[in-house]
Amino acid sequence: MAGKIFTLTDVMPISNKKGKRGRTRRNTLRKDIKLLERCRNAWNRFEPARKTRERTMKYTFGDQWSDIIEYKGGRVTERRYIQQKGNIPLQNNIMISIFNTVAGLYEKQGVEPTCFARTPDSQWLSDMMSVALQANLQDTQDSEIRKALFKDYICGGIAVARESYEERDTVWDSWSDYVNPYYVGFEMGSDPRHQDINLICELHDVSHEDLYFKFAREDYGLTRRILDDVYEIDHKRDYDIEADQNDVYDLENVSFDTPANRNCCRVIECWYKRTKPRYQCTDPIAQTADDARFRVEVEDIENVKQENIKRKKVYDEAGVPIEDRAYITAEYIEDVFWYYTFMTPDGTILCEGECPYDYKTHPYTVKFYPFVNGEIHPFLGTVIDQQRYINRLVVMHDMAARSAAKGITIIPKGCIPDDMSPQDFADQFTEYEGLVIYETNRINPSVRPEVITSNAVQIGTYELLQLQLQLTKDITNVSGALQGKTPSAGTSAARYQMEMQNSSVSLFSLLNDMTNLSEQIAEKKVSNIKQFYDDGRLIISADNTKVMEYDRMSARDVKFRISIKEAGATASVAQQANDVGMQLLQMGAIDALTYLQGSTLPFKDLYINAIQDRQAQMALEQQAQQMQQGMSPEQQQQANDNTQQAQQMLQAV
Repeated sequence: MAGKIFTLTDVMPISNKKGKRGRTRRNTLRKDIKLLERCRNAWNRFEPARKTRERTMKYTFGDQWSDIIEYKGGRVTERRYIQQKGNIPLQNNIMISIFNTVAGLYEKQGVEPTCFARTPDSQWLSDMMSVALQANLQDTQDSEIRKALFKDYICGGIAVARESYEERDTVWDSWSDYVNPYYVGFEMGSDPRHQDINLICELHDVSHEDLYFKFAREDYGLTRRILDDVYEIDHKRDYDIEADQNDVYDLENVSFDTPANRNCCRVIECWYKRTKPRYQCTDPIAQTADDARFRVEVEDIENVKQENIKRKKVYDEAGVPIEDRAYITAEYIEDVFWYYTFMTPDGTILCEGECPYDYKTHPYTVKFYPFVNGEIHPFLGTVIDQQRYINRLVVMHDMAARSAAKGITIIPKGCIPDDMSPQDFADQFTEYEGLVIYETNRINPSVRPEVITSNAVQIGTYELLQLQLQLTKDITNVSGALQGKTPSAGTSAARYQMEMQNSSVSLFSLLNDMTNLSEQIAEKKVSNIKQFYDDGRLIISADNTKVMEYDRMSARDVKFRISIKEAGATASVAQQANDVGMQLLQMGAIDALTYLQGSTLPFKDLYINAIQDRQAQMALEQQAQQMQQGMSPEQQQQANDNTQQAQQMLQAV
């Protein structure tokens, strides 16, 4: 029997069919309330860490009287309490100086990741992948992300980055994103490598346009109309932003369900571990490590059996002994893998699936400080007590100065002439260039009007302030030498340099943590480059000295090691390159052109072009001489005449 022939009416969605289909898909969207509660609990677990970060951020950037205290049965801020007492909440911020010094020390390093192939004779692959990685870092402005991560690390003790391969500004590339610690939660233990994470959730506030771009896709079964229905979006209504820019990301404006900006939609991204029955297969004659050990689904084990049957047939025909035959072995396991889910605040699933990246884990890179016994304590949080005591000393000194006597005039009654009232005497006494004539007391002639101005009572404020400043330096190891302050008289250059080195050594733990974090980010970025970059894609090095074509097939099965080294763009490395090149030039090991090409001189392109033009002109002259040597005298004379004629024509023009 012939099948039914569909008409355009059957396959083209008219208005009523489109609406019916949209409602059907909306009704088939499922919810995962259990996973939503896991995300909520993971986010709530980090509430103490978020509060600690918020307090440290306030102290670092100037709001140092915002702690809540109990006062007369209520709760007020310290700023409000001091103001109610008639005083001014003064502060002297020393934490921002420490913050800028440590952040500047990290930026001064000028390091960059470099790839090294783990297979022998693969130097050209290392160069290619290093150029691809550094070009990606420059194109995606990765240095800004790393600076933001380090600043957040010293202020809040938490640094979180997310790696993704997606399209931005019509360019497909691997992007690293900074993640605000207020919007992320974890299920984890106390492993300092953070390999015991079981769940990560991140709260996204996306605009309507980004929501449609990312989720209104046919493979998700979602359309713009369905998303409007899910989020109850009313395009005829404009929502006002309820907080200023500096207040949007305050902790009090952050909630799990509702975005601070009502023009955005809350999307909850969750990555968590799941288990699934699979087979662990081992192929003893595989050519690559990925093919030697692999996993297959339970329903695909028949393909492995068919491969073994083919091998058995070949072995039988060749007469290979049984003990020498290589078959694929399979072992049943409960495989653990990473799964992602994007949800709405009510648990409606927008999309889900298994990890699509070759590194087979979540796309986040996290680091906590110091994470001893699983605890998070910001680096700058250790000097909050010293900052509070300094502010208290400043306020006490201000109170003592305001309460001291200033410009009080004491006038004995006997000094007031009989023909003047006390008010007239006071007016004349305080008048500019005023003149007061009075008769001294015969019994006590030393009595006269006196102006008293007393200093504030010395309560040791200066000594206590110096003590707290010294304690701050001892705790943070940020000395005056590290901050670039002028040394005191008699300090030798060697001692000043030693103080700078000792201060930087004490901060090595912070810098080393960020080095490890950068390596982990770069490893995921390299994996994305290997997985997604097209073959033949042009990659240009960061210094514009190398242009290469990406060889995807050669780099696919190569393992790369990431190493963080000092970048060639730093002043110290540039000076070393120029010095070594000059020594080689003086020894005659290289010529002037090679020296200029390897140097970092700002005007090298001018000389390189001049030398190359001169070499090209000399090559043409040499070629002309060789051609003339093979000519007869008549041909040489004819060639000279043609040359002279051409020169005359050019001069006439």
